[in-house]
Amino acid sequence: MIFSPLPGTPTVTQGFGQNPEIYQQYGYLGHNGFDFGVPEGTKVFAPHDGLCTVKDDGANGYGKYVTIDAPTRRSFLAHCSQILVQNGQSISQGDPIALSGNTGSSTGAHLHWTFKIMKNGAVQNKTNGYDGAMDCSEVTRLWQQQSLHQHAQYTDAAKPYLSMTLTANQVIKNTTGA
Repeated sequence: MIFSPLPGTPTVTQGFGQNPEIYQQYGYLGHNGFDFGVPEGTKVFAPHDGLCTVKDDGANGYGKYVTIDAPTRRSFLAHCSQILVQNGQSISQGDPIALSGNTGSSTGAHLHWTFKIMKNGAVQNKTNGYDGAMDCSEVTRLWQQQSLHQHAQYTDAAKPYLSMTLTANQVIKNTTGA
């Protein structure tokens, strides 16, 4: 199980697959993750265990970000103002890893989260139109043990995401019904 990188009930400002006209230039069918509207400096937590890689794209791309790699999953947590972990550091789910920000190619303070499935060190479903990024909202839990998809708050701009239809290789379904 993976957890939201933010405590409480986060506000989704852009859902997975939204705004294809913006992300076409990057070769994606739409937004390759989730954007959470949070003030700069909000503490970001590890959604799962793994090994951290710290990167800084400067004023481009993801800006300051952390990649968390585990044998079966990878997360990118981006546009951070400050990184709280070291390159190569092993972390556990729930550890503080960064502070949200507005770095890189960003239009305002927020946290971007991309999630990918891994197998034998390789990203799976790389041809899904999102370079393997997946809509993981139905299997991500808020800290109160509620699902991100059903219980997070969504801005008016992000609400159309809730009615989007994605193909099976673009979404991970919660098959437990929980």
